[in-house]
Amino acid sequence: MAAELVVISGMSGAGKTTALGALEDVGYFCMDNIPPALLVDMLSLMNSTFNGKKIATIVDVRAGQTLGQIKSVIEDLKLKGVLIKIIFLDAKDDVLINRYNLTRRRHPLSTEKDQEIEKLLVEERRLLQEIREMSDYVIDTSLINTHQLRSEIITIVEGKSERVLKIFLESFGFKYGLPLGADFVFDARFLPNPYYVESLADKNGNDPEVIEYLQRFDIVEEYTNKVSEIIKMAIESYSKEGKSVIYVAIGCSGGKHRSVYVVNELSELLRKDASVRISHRDIQR
Repeated sequence: MAAELVVISGMSGAGKTTALGALEDVGYFCMDNIPPALLVDMLSLMNSTFNGKKIATIVDVRAGQTLGQIKSVIEDLKLKGVLIKIIFLDAKDDVLINRYNLTRRRHPLSTEKDQEIEKLLVEERRLLQEIREMSDYVIDTSLINTHQLRSEIITIVEGKSERVLKIFLESFGFKYGLPLGADFVFDARFLPNPYYVESLADKNGNDPEVIEYLQRFDIVEEYTNKVSEIIKMAIESYSKEGKSVIYVAIGCSGGKHRSVYVVNELSELLRKDASVRISHRDIQR
C-alpha cells in the first residue's frame, strides 16, 4: 500500500494547528514542524512500522533554511510512489495581526531586534512563496471559523464532496470606513437614495417599503446585475486557483439602505454559483 502524506503549510496564525488536529481526528498520524529533509526518512520509517498508515505534518517557516529543500523533497517522495496533498492556509494580513494581538503569541520569525508583525508577515510570505505555488489547495481562513476549517480539511482529504467556493457579501457605510481585507469593493452611492424620502429615512434595505422604492429604478437592477456578472467571473477564475473565499463589500453613504438592498439581491443571484453568506455591518448605526 502506497504511503499517503498530507503536508500542511501556510502563514502563522492561519489555522495550521486546527487543520492538523482535524486530520488526527480522522486517523492520520500527525507531526508538527518537520524539516523537509527528514520527510523521506520519516515516510520510510512510518510506512514499515505502521503498514501504510496515513501521515500528516506541518512544514512552515520554523524549518529555517531547510525550508528551501521542500520542492526537491516532494519531487523525490512522488517518485517513490508517495501520494501527496499539499494544503496551504492563508489569511489577510489584518486578520493575522488581529489574531496575534488576541493571543499575544510570538511570531516565529521575530527577534529581539525585529518584532514588528507587519514586516514579519511580508518576510514570511516571501519564504513560503515556493510551497504556496506547489500547493494543491489554498484555503483563505480570513472569514471562516475553526469548525468550518476542520470541515474543509476533512472534505479535501476524504474526497466526500466537491469543494464549493464561498462568497461573503457585506454591506457598509463609507462614512464609517472601508472594510478591511475585502477582495472587491463596489460603490452604490450613485443610486437613488431612500434616505431623502421622509417616510423611508428611518428604515433600512430589509424593509419592504425600501425594497419597493429601489425596485422602481432600472439603474438599480442594472447595477446589481453587472456586479453579479463581475463576481461570477471572479468565481470561475478563483476556483481554478484554489481560493476558498471571496469577500465582497458593497457600500453606500450610511450602510443602511442601498448597500443592504444590493447585498440581499446579489445573494439571490449568486446562490447557484457559490455558497453565500451575508452581513450588514452598519445597518444598526
